[in-house]
Amino acid sequence: MRASAAFVGRVRELEVLERALSATRAGGGATVLLTGEAGIGKTRLASELVTRARGAGFEVLLGRSLDLVGTELAFQPLAEALRGLGGIGPGGSQRGVFEATLALLSERAGVIPVLLILEDLHWADASTLDIVVYLAHNLDSRRVLLLATLRADEPASAARLQRLADGVRRSGAGQILELGPLERAELAALLDARAGALSAAVTTAILTRSQGNPFFAEELLSAVGERDDAELPRGLRDALLTRVSGLDRRTQSLLRVAAAAGRDVSYPLLVAVTALPERDVRESLRAAVEHGVLVADRRGGRYRFRHALLAEAVYGTVLPGEQEWLHARLADELARGDDAGPAELAPHWALAGRSRDALTASVAAAREAQAVFGLSEARGHLERALALWDVVPDAFELTGLRLDELLEETALLASQTGDAPRAVELTQQAIALVGAGDRRRAAILHERLGTFEFQRGGGDTFLAAFERAVALVPAHPQSRERARALEALARGLTLLWRYDESLAVCEQALELARAVGARDTELRALMTLGSDLAYLGRGDDGLAHLTRAVQLAAGDPDALHRAYVTLTDALTMLGRPRAAAQLAEDGLAALSRYEADHTVLAANWIEALLAIGEWDAADRASAAALRAVTANYPHMPLILRADLELGRGRFDAARVHLDAARATVRHEPGLAYLDAYVAELALWQHRWTDAAEAVHDGLARARPAWGAQIRVWLCAKGLRAQAELTSLARARRDADAVRGERTTASALLADARRAATEAAAITPNAAGWLALAEAEHDRAEGAVRPDRWADAADAWERLERPPLAAYCRLRQAEALVAAGASRTEAGAPLRAAHAIAARLGAGPLLRELELLAARARLDPAPLPAPAPQAANALTDLGLTQREAQVLALVARGLTNREIAAELVISVKTASVHVSHILRKLDAPNRVEAAAIAHRLAPPQAHA
Repeated sequence: MRASAAFVGRVRELEVLERALSATRAGGGATVLLTGEAGIGKTRLASELVTRARGAGFEVLLGRSLDLVGTELAFQPLAEALRGLGGIGPGGSQRGVFEATLALLSERAGVIPVLLILEDLHWADASTLDIVVYLAHNLDSRRVLLLATLRADEPASAARLQRLADGVRRSGAGQILELGPLERAELAALLDARAGALSAAVTTAILTRSQGNPFFAEELLSAVGERDDAELPRGLRDALLTRVSGLDRRTQSLLRVAAAAGRDVSYPLLVAVTALPERDVRESLRAAVEHGVLVADRRGGRYRFRHALLAEAVYGTVLPGEQEWLHARLADELARGDDAGPAELAPHWALAGRSRDALTASVAAAREAQAVFGLSEARGHLERALALWDVVPDAFELTGLRLDELLEETALLASQTGDAPRAVELTQQAIALVGAGDRRRAAILHERLGTFEFQRGGGDTFLAAFERAVALVPAHPQSRERARALEALARGLTLLWRYDESLAVCEQALELARAVGARDTELRALMTLGSDLAYLGRGDDGLAHLTRAVQLAAGDPDALHRAYVTLTDALTMLGRPRAAAQLAEDGLAALSRYEADHTVLAANWIEALLAIGEWDAADRASAAALRAVTANYPHMPLILRADLELGRGRFDAARVHLDAARATVRHEPGLAYLDAYVAELALWQHRWTDAAEAVHDGLARARPAWGAQIRVWLCAKGLRAQAELTSLARARRDADAVRGERTTASALLADARRAATEAAAITPNAAGWLALAEAEHDRAEGAVRPDRWADAADAWERLERPPLAAYCRLRQAEALVAAGASRTEAGAPLRAAHAIAARLGAGPLLRELELLAARARLDPAPLPAPAPQAANALTDLGLTQREAQVLALVARGLTNREIAAELVISVKTASVHVSHILRKLDAPNRVEAAAIAHRLAPPQAHA
């Protein structure tokens, strides 16, 4: 049984099938008919059940019906399934065959529970269907679960399959399990598993076109690449048209009209456009319904294609010339009625070549969509209007819009729906059209351009656009345009962390906005002011302004999103990540009614969840964010997903996402921020030199005054790398290397202290990072200071950051062991850290804790066997092969007696080896020698 590797959704159905498995294992057999349309996932669900059944000790028997020219091959799927048991024996009569088959299954079930799967019974012969009903009535006291799959929409066998279903129901031990479409989130997860992060446009297109059918989705995925408008794959198109090919020419012609009309079409419209006698229309519709091509909506008096892709396949058979005629007829008929709006008429006019009508209807349709926050639909209508503009000479008179205004409006919608690159392109076209003739208009467009440039990660070019906007509008006379440009410049400076400069400009913008009555600009300036104050050490004042901004922004989705983003960012920075997480969640709920891109607020939510140790929630949120990733701020969900993955030991996935993020980040603060995560990944992979290099790169980017917060964070990570590098240099007895590493560590500590002093007035997080940096520096110096680590852990607990506190508790326990503390004293912080790490699923941290527990004999937690390459790596320290083996066992916490038994040597010999190891590594005791081995050995990745 072959199926897609990814399995998503079907929770309810799996629960039903697993209950049936459990009942069967206990002695109560059952029959389940698994029904659904082609491609809905019957085989994949059956395959998942096979895996679980085998894991539960079942024998699996599998047979599949074949799509033969006829269906007269008696018992074909059952014969295939029972071949391994000797096959179906002669019974002398149909009843005899039935009883012999039951006896064969009963005999096998007496030895081992059996899962019998018969697939594709819509192609099976009548005898097979009869024996399935017979078995359904007789398996209730035997350890046999019969699972049969069939298509519920197969017209040729509909009557026979209905009798099968009725017979199984009457058995009292059978049930029908119907598979419907996957939910959008489930199907998105399937696409993510198959192809990784796709663009939002591609994902949305596949979700919409496949309508929850996983086979259709996978076929579309194979053809679509990074385009959202790819034609149907030929194989899929031919499979879909199989149903249509058996219908007469008149019905096929009617279906082409229905496909051109859209997936849902009224009976009167079909009658009017086809110009056929109503009797012929009715007969054709009945044939289409009976063949499973159309579905009748009796209440609404309309017909729709069974699946959107079926309509798409039929529409693909419409010929050039015929297409224009069909759409013109449809548009004329729709326009005669009162029900059709511009959104329905516009595409028909466009495809009919009636450009003037199409342009007018497209703009009107966009206005209607915007009124109900249908931003994607509105954008689609305006994109059509742009495509039509050049072929309509009197476009301005018809729409009341200049082309630059249409470009600006479409660009804004592109930005709001996650396509910042398109927004930049359209805005640049508008700027070129306006030129220098209208400076105020040009200023507004440059302000738009700067915003869109930042959204797409366009380096520092966004600031130049904002500066140009200010330069275009004179200070006198006072104007709304000048206020708007100043606010944009202040915002741009804030985005580059130049808060002092931003504050001065922002105050000008706020004063001017109030003077000219520009309330929207005043609100935006209030947000920028709040952010500036918060980052300049006036946290309470900043929060007050930002809280007020959230209240004032109600009803304006763009302003509300930015208000929530700025306030949640400030709360996290001010050491209140729990409040930030709750507010971000509330904000996303408040914004859910607006169809707009919320990437940044979602990122703030995930960042806060990771900080407070709600990693399961962060996992769900970040997976959803990746599935919804757009061209706006794509690095944010990628970096945060990588943070979770490296924390849980999925190092390869973390590396992929960090590399993808780097390709989209072009401004220095963002790159310095990214370097910190690159360093973190290298640290957990024990790539100490790579971690040190990443820290060096980040510090070089974060040298300006704005970088103090990032610098102290980077220095702490750099000092962790230096502590490990210094320890390894001591083990190699390389005095020069030890001096060099200690010098680097001292420089990093000095930098950390300076940066923490600068950042202390802004964020309490700086104190936490400095405490960690001081403790890591002690490790680099070889000093044993458990109190330092206790202070650092306490600091992170106060700052609501349990993952960081757990790391510090690990180091506290390690230092207590090295200081000779009792097992009780050293065990307390270790157990506290272990509890947090286990709850988080922090695989690498758990591994470090278990290694410490083993070598210090604090906890008998079982350890996995060392990696085969570990002993080879240890020889790099100057040890012999045997000494490397002994050290690997010391690192696992074994005594000399246990080492002797493991290696089949004497206890005295083991003792001598340990003494040589301690001397060669310059290690004072076994615990330090074990720690050196753990530093050098590569960590194990976690699934």
